[in-house]
Amino acid sequence: MTVTDALGRTDFQALQSYMKNPKSHNLTYIIFDLLALDGLDIRRQPLTQRKETLLSLMKDAPGNLHYSRHVQGNGKESFKAACELGLEGIIGKKADSIYTGTRNGSWIKLKCDQRQEFVIGGFTLSDKKTRGVSSLLLGVYDDNELVYVGRAGTGFSESGMKDLEIKFNNLKRLKTPFKVSPVPKSNEIITWLEPELIAEIKFAEWTKDNLLRQASFKGLRMDKQPGDIKKEKAKDEAGELQKQTEINDNSIIIEGIKITNPDKVMFDDPEITKADVVRYYSQVAERMLPYVNHRILSIVRCPKGISQSCFYKKHPGADNKGIAILPFLTGDGKTEDYFYIKNKSGLISEAQMGTLEFHIWGSRVDELEKPDMMVFDLDPDEGMDLDRVRQGARDLKSLITELSLNSYLKTSGGKGYHVVVPLKPTVLWDTFYDFARRVAEVMEQKWPDRYTANVRKANRTGKIFIDWIRNGRGATSIAPYSIRARKGACVSMPIAWDELDTVTPDGINMKDALLRIGRDDPWKDFFRNNQLLKS
Repeated sequence: MTVTDALGRTDFQALQSYMKNPKSHNLTYIIFDLLALDGLDIRRQPLTQRKETLLSLMKDAPGNLHYSRHVQGNGKESFKAACELGLEGIIGKKADSIYTGTRNGSWIKLKCDQRQEFVIGGFTLSDKKTRGVSSLLLGVYDDNELVYVGRAGTGFSESGMKDLEIKFNNLKRLKTPFKVSPVPKSNEIITWLEPELIAEIKFAEWTKDNLLRQASFKGLRMDKQPGDIKKEKAKDEAGELQKQTEINDNSIIIEGIKITNPDKVMFDDPEITKADVVRYYSQVAERMLPYVNHRILSIVRCPKGISQSCFYKKHPGADNKGIAILPFLTGDGKTEDYFYIKNKSGLISEAQMGTLEFHIWGSRVDELEKPDMMVFDLDPDEGMDLDRVRQGARDLKSLITELSLNSYLKTSGGKGYHVVVPLKPTVLWDTFYDFARRVAEVMEQKWPDRYTANVRKANRTGKIFIDWIRNGRGATSIAPYSIRARKGACVSMPIAWDELDTVTPDGINMKDALLRIGRDDPWKDFFRNNQLLKS
């Protein structure tokens, strides 16, 4: 449970304020792991599998619930980015680790600033004050003895100081709790306290005398026991995080852009190199860009190939070249930076960084609040006969045609087909989203034994889920001509409706796609449609 600031960063002091006055802030619940589901204990499943299950549960979650996305690999880069953004740091976890609830070496915490919890053993009051707190006297436990480590004299708000005074009143004692007491200054009075309260402290460094320098109070911690507070060993971030991207001298130039490690294998079967991927995007750019440029992107990067580390990315980083940054207001009132590409150079630059998949918003950046591309994903239950999936695409097309709308077909590169409806940007997201939902619900009502509009997997048994949820503000769908980061390097490819019975959802790979772009474009009139929704 956190309180976040205007930039989406967690704010520990704001959380402290919330605990005193719940009306002062709004809480955000960031969910990073799943330990049980429907009575089944899944703690012994690998972390990545638990998180996949969690992600599937959090589709269309309320705005104050956030799935904690992760980055696989690129630890050094992630740590640097976190610090540049003013975040507290990162947690590094072993991807295959089980959940034990204890410190067992499967995860590490890396902090941008030096922060630690300390036990409060007393406080001082200078002769210039009649009440309040001038500084906190802090300690850590060593062999069951409280060792003094220094003072924190800044970071107190007026309300925070009053709160400390109230808590201190019941903890005063006559003798020092420290093994060796600090020497009082001439202009102050020390009040000793029972060592029961724990403070989170930000500080610059440890001195040679093992004392804190420039310590600042950040808040009380109620979730730990004083006896567990010990001096934390400083970690060498360079040693803790192994660099994930190999740097080689060999490189090639494609479309004026330097491609490093061109021989890196991105797909094993068939073997496809990074250079192959970049050349693919260079060759399909003319067909692909009308659907991708000037649309907010979410991407999947696999800098070491699909067999090793892939991660999902929707915010720009320091490595982004050939892209444009777009600050925009999210649904919960926060401003976040998103990004889009303008031209072929942007597409190739992303591929150079190891990007395989491109997922796009349903609106363009010049009409961000008025979407123009509606996508329905036919998601069949496991093991469903392909003929039933094809019939689902036909049924959906017939329904959309009854609504006097043209629709287009493409492969997903996975289990199902995508049916896409181009529209003029005339209505806002709520109207657009509601229309898509009602189309899916009509499918369910007309053929209840074939289709469901319900996202829960329990409702999909023997049916096709008509996934309409990707038509909401902030949701994305795989772009036409995008490679999928899956075995076989399949492509989400535009096809003609009369090809439905001859092309499978994962039946077009990169080689096939390149052959197809030399033929007539099955979506050649996609942008010539003059169809629209009305409010």
